[in-house]
Amino acid sequence: MRDRFGRSLTGLRISVTDDCNLNCFYCHREGCPAGSRRMSPEEIGRIAGLAAEFGVRKVKLTGGEPLMRKDITDVIRSIAETEVSEISMTTNGTLLADVAVELADAGLDRVNISLDTLNNETYRRITGEDMLENVLSGIEAAIAADLTPVKINMVVLAGINDGEIERMISYAFRQGAILQLIELIDVGGGGPSPYHHDLAEVERELSRRALAVETREHMNARKKFILPDGEVEVVRPMHNSEFCMHCTRLRLTSGGYLKPCLMRNDNLVDVLTPLREGMMDEAREAFRRAVALREPYFKPMGG
Repeated sequence: MRDRFGRSLTGLRISVTDDCNLNCFYCHREGCPAGSRRMSPEEIGRIAGLAAEFGVRKVKLTGGEPLMRKDITDVIRSIAETEVSEISMTTNGTLLADVAVELADAGLDRVNISLDTLNNETYRRITGEDMLENVLSGIEAAIAADLTPVKINMVVLAGINDGEIERMISYAFRQGAILQLIELIDVGGGGPSPYHHDLAEVERELSRRALAVETREHMNARKKFILPDGEVEVVRPMHNSEFCMHCTRLRLTSGGYLKPCLMRNDNLVDVLTPLREGMMDEAREAFRRAVALREPYFKPMGG
């Protein structure tokens, strides 16, 4: 299914909980408003099944921290029964080591693990917790459980961890993981953050060193740099019309609302209520409305 800008819908990001055991100061929690409703594993699976009817083939579980849900394996199994072809998860990795095999057995295909630093003090400054070693163990467990390719998400923060990029590249390559360098996103609209680090210069340096550079058209036109020892992806969403024009995602909040755009909360569409009332045609119509509401947040000049 395509929206009015010709963009296909191929991915659904499902926030399965608002809860998290870290307190990262930059976290946007998928741009989702807080709420009291919570979807059951069966409801999440049914919504994923509806999404598959509209062309969604990839589902990513997010939060909060998805592993805060004690029934997360039930959530994964419920989605695995649908027609989607890939189930992945973004996690902070602190709880991953003990459950990686169980998640893989339930049907999880791969993980993105948030790790902004390899320095304990910097990790505490960013997250408010002393759990860096837990994350490193989680990465090793994910690789051992074949939740691959493991991607390590590093949000680059000016004056905090921007001097660690080379160290993070080396670490990711040693683990056999892909490093994603992510530009800080300003979801609140409060103006530029003092921690925002424009990654344009980083892209230029990686281009100089790369054996090849690929543009991932179905992943917001992000750049992938093939270096001699591994891969680095750069995610630059802020004020990037190319990023928005190539968006293929729809979001589902933990309260059961379809969210057409990360940056907006004024156009949410309730899909959980008709689902709970057994009104499946209305639930499908909710998907149609959400897709119709999709539009690039950052538009080309004059757009």
